[in-house]
Amino acid sequence: MNSALEAHHSLSKILRLAPGDMAAVMGAGGKATVTKRLVIEFVKAGVPVLVTGTTNLQSLQDWAGPSLLFNEAEREKADQAAREWAARGAVVWVEKKLPKNMFLGIPVDQVEEIHAASGGNVLIVKTDGARKRLIKAPAETEPVIPGGITHCLLVLGLSAIGRSAGPDIVFRFDISCRIGGFREGETIKPRHLAALASHPESYPARFPAGSKRILYLSHCTSPDRLRLAGEVWARIPEGLYDLCVAGDSVVGQFQIVGGNK
Repeated sequence: MNSALEAHHSLSKILRLAPGDMAAVMGAGGKATVTKRLVIEFVKAGVPVLVTGTTNLQSLQDWAGPSLLFNEAEREKADQAAREWAARGAVVWVEKKLPKNMFLGIPVDQVEEIHAASGGNVLIVKTDGARKRLIKAPAETEPVIPGGITHCLLVLGLSAIGRSAGPDIVFRFDISCRIGGFREGETIKPRHLAALASHPESYPARFPAGSKRILYLSHCTSPDRLRLAGEVWARIPEGLYDLCVAGDSVVGQFQIVGGNK
Protein backbone atom coordinates (compact mmCIF):
# COMPACT_ATOMS: atom_id res chain seq x y z
CA MET A 1 0.00 0.00 0.00
CA ASN A 2 1.72 3.16 -1.20
CA SER A 3 0.70 6.60 -0.06
CA ALA A 4 2.04 10.02 0.78
CA LEU A 5 1.02 9.32 4.37
CA GLU A 6 3.66 7.76 6.58
CA ALA A 7 3.25 4.02 7.09
CA HIS A 8 3.60 2.64 10.62
CA HIS A 9 4.13 -0.94 11.70
CA SER A 10 3.12 -0.80 15.37
CA LEU A 11 -0.56 -0.28 16.07
CA SER A 12 -0.02 -0.28 19.83
CA LYS A 13 2.38 2.65 19.54
CA ILE A 14 0.02 4.61 17.31
CA LEU A 15 -2.75 4.08 19.87
CA ARG A 16 -0.37 4.80 22.75
CA LEU A 17 -1.66 1.65 24.40
CA ALA A 18 0.67 0.94 27.31
CA PRO A 19 1.00 -1.33 30.37
CA GLY A 20 -1.87 -0.66 32.76
CA ASP A 21 -4.30 0.28 29.98
CA MET A 22 -7.54 -1.50 29.05
CA ALA A 23 -8.88 -1.22 25.50
CA ALA A 24 -12.48 -1.89 24.45
CA VAL A 25 -12.74 -3.18 20.87
CA MET A 26 -16.12 -2.86 19.15
CA GLY A 27 -17.78 -2.60 15.75
CA ALA A 28 -17.39 -4.91 12.74
CA GLY A 29 -15.00 -5.86 10.00
CA GLY A 30 -11.89 -7.01 11.80
CA LYS A 31 -12.08 -6.88 15.61
CA ALA A 32 -10.42 -10.30 15.99
CA THR A 33 -7.63 -9.45 13.55
CA VAL A 34 -6.94 -6.10 15.23
CA THR A 35 -6.83 -7.86 18.60
CA LYS A 36 -4.48 -10.50 17.27
CA ARG A 37 -2.14 -7.83 15.87
CA LEU A 38 -2.00 -6.09 19.26
CA VAL A 39 -1.26 -9.39 21.00
CA ILE A 40 1.59 -10.08 18.57
CA GLU A 41 3.07 -6.64 19.21
CA PHE A 42 2.88 -6.90 23.00
CA VAL A 43 4.32 -10.41 23.07
CA LYS A 44 7.25 -9.27 20.94
CA ALA A 45 7.74 -6.33 23.29
CA GLY A 46 7.65 -8.59 26.36
CA VAL A 47 4.49 -6.95 27.72
CA PRO A 48 1.95 -9.34 29.29
CA VAL A 49 -1.45 -9.05 27.60
CA LEU A 50 -4.84 -10.56 28.38
CA VAL A 51 -7.70 -10.88 25.89
CA THR A 52 -11.28 -11.39 26.99
CA GLY A 53 -14.78 -10.25 26.14
CA THR A 54 -18.04 -9.12 27.67
CA THR A 55 -19.76 -10.94 24.79
CA ASN A 56 -19.03 -14.08 22.76
CA LEU A 57 -15.59 -14.43 21.19
CA GLN A 58 -14.80 -16.10 17.89
CA SER A 59 -12.85 -19.34 17.74
CA LEU A 60 -9.23 -19.03 18.77
CA GLN A 61 -8.16 -22.19 16.98
CA ASP A 62 -5.79 -20.35 14.64
CA TRP A 63 -4.09 -18.42 17.43
CA ALA A 64 -0.61 -19.71 18.15
CA GLY A 65 0.81 -18.68 21.48
CA PRO A 66 -1.73 -17.36 23.99
CA SER A 67 -2.67 -19.61 26.89
CA LEU A 68 -6.39 -20.32 27.28
CA LEU A 69 -7.97 -19.93 30.71
CA PHE A 70 -11.53 -21.13 31.40
CA ASN A 71 -13.58 -19.79 34.32
CA GLU A 72 -15.80 -22.86 34.07
CA ALA A 73 -12.92 -25.25 34.73
CA GLU A 74 -10.83 -23.08 37.04
CA ARG A 75 -13.32 -20.91 38.89
CA GLU A 76 -11.88 -21.78 42.28
CA LYS A 77 -8.48 -20.59 41.06
CA ALA A 78 -9.65 -17.41 39.32
CA ASP A 79 -8.30 -15.02 41.95
CA GLN A 80 -4.94 -16.75 41.89
CA ALA A 81 -4.92 -16.67 38.11
CA ALA A 82 -5.62 -12.94 38.15
CA ARG A 83 -2.45 -12.45 40.19
CA GLU A 84 -0.35 -14.81 38.14
CA TRP A 85 -1.37 -14.16 34.53
CA ALA A 86 1.42 -11.65 34.03
CA ALA A 87 3.89 -14.51 33.95
CA ARG A 88 2.04 -16.20 31.09
CA GLY A 89 2.87 -13.57 28.47
CA ALA A 90 -0.45 -13.71 26.60
CA VAL A 91 -3.68 -15.17 27.93
CA VAL A 92 -7.17 -15.51 26.48
CA TRP A 93 -9.60 -15.65 29.41
CA VAL A 94 -13.16 -16.87 28.74
CA GLU A 95 -16.04 -18.40 30.65
CA LYS A 96 -16.47 -21.60 28.63
CA LYS A 97 -16.48 -23.19 25.19
CA LEU A 98 -19.65 -22.77 23.12
CA PRO A 99 -20.88 -24.63 20.00
CA LYS A 100 -19.65 -23.63 16.54
CA ASN A 101 -16.14 -22.73 17.69
CA MET A 102 -17.25 -19.84 19.88
CA PHE A 103 -16.37 -18.89 23.44
CA LEU A 104 -18.46 -17.17 26.11
CA GLY A 105 -16.87 -14.04 27.53
CA ILE A 106 -16.70 -13.26 31.23
CA PRO A 107 -18.93 -11.01 33.38
CA VAL A 108 -18.18 -7.30 33.12
CA ASP A 109 -17.54 -6.99 36.87
CA GLN A 110 -14.91 -9.70 36.64
CA VAL A 111 -13.19 -7.82 33.82
CA GLU A 112 -13.06 -4.78 36.09
CA GLU A 113 -11.63 -6.86 38.94
CA ILE A 114 -8.97 -8.30 36.66
CA HIS A 115 -7.98 -4.84 35.50
CA ALA A 116 -7.73 -3.61 39.08
CA ALA A 117 -5.46 -6.56 39.95
CA SER A 118 -3.41 -6.58 36.77
CA GLY A 119 -0.79 -3.98 37.61
CA GLY A 120 1.33 -3.02 34.62
CA ASN A 121 -0.29 -5.29 32.06
CA VAL A 122 -2.57 -4.69 29.08
CA LEU A 123 -6.19 -5.88 28.78
CA ILE A 124 -8.01 -6.05 25.44
CA VAL A 125 -11.77 -6.55 25.73
CA LYS A 126 -14.18 -7.41 22.93
CA THR A 127 -17.38 -5.56 23.83
CA ASP A 128 -19.87 -6.45 21.08
CA GLY A 129 -20.40 -8.88 18.21
CA ALA A 130 -20.96 -8.66 14.46
CA ARG A 131 -21.03 -12.28 13.22
CA LYS A 132 -18.22 -11.57 10.74
CA ARG A 133 -20.08 -8.78 8.96
CA LEU A 134 -18.19 -5.74 7.67
CA ILE A 135 -20.06 -2.82 9.26
CA LYS A 136 -22.72 -2.28 11.92
CA ALA A 137 -24.51 0.09 14.27
CA PRO A 138 -24.94 -0.95 17.91
CA ALA A 139 -28.11 -2.26 19.49
CA GLU A 140 -29.41 -0.45 22.58
CA THR A 141 -27.71 -2.94 24.91
CA GLU A 142 -24.24 -2.78 23.36
CA PRO A 143 -21.35 -2.36 23.54
CA VAL A 144 -20.87 -3.69 27.08
CA ILE A 145 -17.92 -1.58 28.22
CA PRO A 146 -16.27 -2.24 31.60
CA GLY A 147 -15.46 0.58 33.96
CA GLY A 148 -11.84 1.68 33.81
CA ILE A 149 -11.55 1.53 30.03
CA THR A 150 -8.76 3.78 28.76
CA HIS A 151 -9.17 3.27 24.99
CA CYS A 152 -12.32 2.77 22.87
CA LEU A 153 -11.51 1.35 19.44
CA LEU A 154 -14.36 1.32 16.91
CA VAL A 155 -13.64 -0.92 13.91
CA LEU A 156 -15.43 -0.55 10.55
CA GLY A 157 -14.47 -2.37 7.35
CA LEU A 158 -13.51 -0.27 4.33
CA SER A 159 -14.20 -3.33 2.17
CA ALA A 160 -17.93 -2.65 2.60
CA ILE A 161 -17.62 0.48 0.44
CA GLY A 162 -18.79 -0.19 -3.10
CA ARG A 163 -20.83 -3.23 -2.14
CA SER A 164 -24.60 -3.56 -2.07
CA ALA A 165 -26.11 -3.12 1.39
CA GLY A 166 -27.58 -6.33 2.72
CA PRO A 167 -27.60 -8.50 5.85
CA ASP A 168 -24.67 -10.46 4.44
CA ILE A 169 -22.29 -7.54 5.03
CA VAL A 170 -24.23 -5.34 7.49
CA PHE A 171 -24.96 -6.47 11.05
CA ARG A 172 -27.95 -5.16 13.03
CA PHE A 173 -29.32 -4.49 9.58
CA ASP A 174 -32.44 -2.44 10.33
CA ILE A 175 -30.71 -0.28 12.93
CA SER A 176 -27.68 0.13 10.68
CA CYS A 177 -29.81 1.22 7.71
CA ARG A 178 -31.50 3.89 9.80
CA ILE A 179 -28.35 5.18 11.49
CA GLY A 180 -26.14 4.82 8.41
CA GLY A 181 -28.66 6.44 6.08
CA PHE A 182 -28.85 3.68 3.45
CA ARG A 183 -31.42 1.20 2.18
CA GLU A 184 -31.18 -2.47 1.29
CA GLY A 185 -29.57 -2.82 -2.12
CA GLU A 186 -28.01 0.65 -2.05
CA THR A 187 -24.29 0.92 -2.74
CA ILE A 188 -22.35 1.57 0.47
CA LYS A 189 -20.36 4.81 0.31
CA PRO A 190 -17.87 6.59 2.61
CA ARG A 191 -20.64 8.83 3.94
CA HIS A 192 -22.48 5.76 5.22
CA LEU A 193 -19.48 4.57 7.25
CA ALA A 194 -19.06 8.10 8.57
CA ALA A 195 -22.70 8.11 9.68
CA LEU A 196 -22.33 4.75 11.43
CA ALA A 197 -19.30 6.15 13.26
CA SER A 198 -20.81 9.51 14.21
CA HIS A 199 -24.60 9.32 14.50
CA PRO A 200 -25.90 10.60 17.89
CA GLU A 201 -27.37 7.13 18.58
CA SER A 202 -24.22 5.27 17.58
CA TYR A 203 -20.96 4.41 19.33
CA PRO A 204 -19.52 7.80 20.34
CA ALA A 205 -22.44 8.47 22.69
CA ARG A 206 -21.53 5.27 24.54
CA PHE A 207 -17.82 5.89 25.01
CA PRO A 208 -16.94 6.48 28.68
CA ALA A 209 -15.82 9.98 29.56
CA GLY A 210 -12.06 10.32 29.63
CA SER A 211 -11.33 7.35 27.34
CA LYS A 212 -9.29 7.80 24.19
CA ARG A 213 -11.62 7.54 21.16
CA ILE A 214 -10.20 5.84 18.08
CA LEU A 215 -11.84 5.09 14.73
CA TYR A 216 -10.05 2.16 13.08
CA LEU A 217 -10.89 1.66 9.38
CA SER A 218 -9.83 -1.88 8.58
CA HIS A 219 -9.07 -3.63 5.29
CA CYS A 220 -6.94 -0.70 4.07
CA THR A 221 -5.03 -2.78 1.53
CA SER A 222 -4.50 -0.31 -1.33
CA PRO A 223 -4.04 3.39 -2.10
CA ASP A 224 -7.68 3.54 -3.20
CA ARG A 225 -8.84 2.16 0.16
CA LEU A 226 -6.66 4.74 1.90
CA ARG A 227 -8.30 7.47 -0.16
CA LEU A 228 -11.71 6.15 0.89
CA ALA A 229 -10.61 6.20 4.52
CA GLY A 230 -9.81 9.88 4.10
CA GLU A 231 -13.28 10.49 2.69
CA VAL A 232 -14.85 8.76 5.70
CA TRP A 233 -12.79 10.82 8.13
CA ALA A 234 -13.58 14.09 6.35
CA ARG A 235 -17.26 13.53 7.15
CA ILE A 236 -16.76 12.87 10.87
CA PRO A 237 -17.81 15.88 12.98
CA GLU A 238 -15.08 17.61 14.93
CA GLY A 239 -14.48 16.38 18.46
CA LEU A 240 -15.97 12.89 18.23
CA TYR A 241 -12.67 11.02 17.86
CA ASP A 242 -9.12 11.64 19.01
CA LEU A 243 -7.61 9.57 16.21
CA CYS A 244 -8.46 7.85 12.93
CA VAL A 245 -6.25 5.00 11.74
CA ALA A 246 -6.56 3.07 8.47
CA GLY A 247 -4.86 -0.29 8.57
CA ASP A 248 -4.15 -3.70 7.19
CA SER A 249 -4.09 -5.73 10.41
CA VAL A 250 -2.99 -8.94 8.69
CA VAL A 251 0.14 -7.42 7.16
CA GLY A 252 0.70 -5.05 10.06
CA GLN A 253 0.72 -1.70 8.22
CA PHE A 254 -1.11 1.34 9.52
CA GLN A 255 -1.53 4.98 8.56
CA ILE A 256 -2.83 7.87 10.60
CA VAL A 257 -5.64 9.45 8.62
CA GLY A 258 -6.45 12.18 11.11
CA GLY A 259 -6.65 13.20 14.72
CA ASN A 260 -7.93 15.74 17.19
CA LYS A 261 -10.96 16.63 15.09
